[in-house]
Amino acid sequence: MKRIMQYCMACIVLAGTLSSCSRQEEPQYAPDGDEVLFQGLVKNSNMVSRSSDFNEKDFVLINSSTDAQFGDIRICSSTSGADDVIAEYKPADAWQGRLSALNTPLKWSKGTNAEYTFYACTYPSVPESSGGVTMDNDKSMQGLVTFGIQKETDLESFIVAKEGPLTYAENGSYVKLLFYRPVAKIQIESVTHFDAAGSQTPIKQCKIDFPNLYHTARFNAKKEWTDVKDVWLQSDEDGYQAPQLGLSWEWDISVEDAASDYVLYVHPFSFGSDAADGGQPDPTQPGYFRITAVVGSNNTEKVYFASLAGLKDITELKAGQFMKMQIAVQDGGGGGLGCRIVDWNTEGEQTVSHRRAGIYTQEDADNLLKILKTSPLDRDALNNYCRDGKIYLYTSVDWSSVTGSLKIPDGYTLCKQGYSVTLGEGGKLEGNVLE
Repeated sequence: MKRIMQYCMACIVLAGTLSSCSRQEEPQYAPDGDEVLFQGLVKNSNMVSRSSDFNEKDFVLINSSTDAQFGDIRICSSTSGADDVIAEYKPADAWQGRLSALNTPLKWSKGTNAEYTFYACTYPSVPESSGGVTMDNDKSMQGLVTFGIQKETDLESFIVAKEGPLTYAENGSYVKLLFYRPVAKIQIESVTHFDAAGSQTPIKQCKIDFPNLYHTARFNAKKEWTDVKDVWLQSDEDGYQAPQLGLSWEWDISVEDAASDYVLYVHPFSFGSDAADGGQPDPTQPGYFRITAVVGSNNTEKVYFASLAGLKDITELKAGQFMKMQIAVQDGGGGGLGCRIVDWNTEGEQTVSHRRAGIYTQEDADNLLKILKTSPLDRDALNNYCRDGKIYLYTSVDWSSVTGSLKIPDGYTLCKQGYSVTLGEGGKLEGNVLE
């Protein structure tokens, strides 16, 4: 069999636009004692390392839509000179982005300058198939991932995060956890068969084998990273076990709407080199795969060989990336392979609306500052940012340009809710201000 000809149509789609993001929605979620209050957001595509790199347009809030459900979240609080503390959280019902403790919540040590680093992960699984994430134990941030299709793994919901080191004095009560997806996914949009005469027929059922991709791999959500986020354990790291190789995909779009259950979740991988042997794709490369399908008028089962190795514009599939493929197989000749990288999230995740007025971004804060400094006061403009006379902060605010008194107008209250307001030298807030 001659090697399948390859072509690549690469399209990098940047993260879709989102509306501003809320942390919480009612004053009863104001800080209570030493509790660490968490907000969870999930990166759409490209990854960042710290909340200082935060751009709300790149994220979707956990629990903000039916497509942003992630289940229970394990969070580890780590500080020097003390044992790690692990607690379980879940998205708070009806509160976009807010995480609620299932047991004893994590605490700050307010009276010290202790630095905390917070690590988090979800652990979705499908017990009937043994797929998805299996944690080592209830007090571990390490686990085993078994890759495969969504309905056998639920890996669409597998996310991890790290934030810190942070101190309470500098950060306040709230911690914004920016989650990213450590896995990648592949969707095949179509498989087309060409016979020797050139007639084409869509294939709706076939088996696709990736013999060199990981079937299992171990991870550590507490693994340290710098510029590149990577929780996957390597051979020289504690907890490592050699991965099992080989992924088999029973691809089937013969049933209406079944395709959504047949997205393949994989460990990130480089496709490999373009070396070939006798015109065939190199079977040792990670991007090599086989397609087994029943084709032709005689319903003959045939095997076709292909490889992602050697594509012109795409050489690897990174964590958090979503690759769509179109495949053509041909008897007695070449075929085709079209690939593109697209944004991960679905249409349902691309619009996040606020459920109450407030200050969600620095831009909101800048607009509010202009309103507060304008005389006479434009109450209609101010009321766009408040409800029942209360101006709620959902992010820390930089008003370092304020070097004198800034008065919150009579009849209004600035509710900081644990967020910080940075003022310039000599700056102070007057009027009704609630911490």
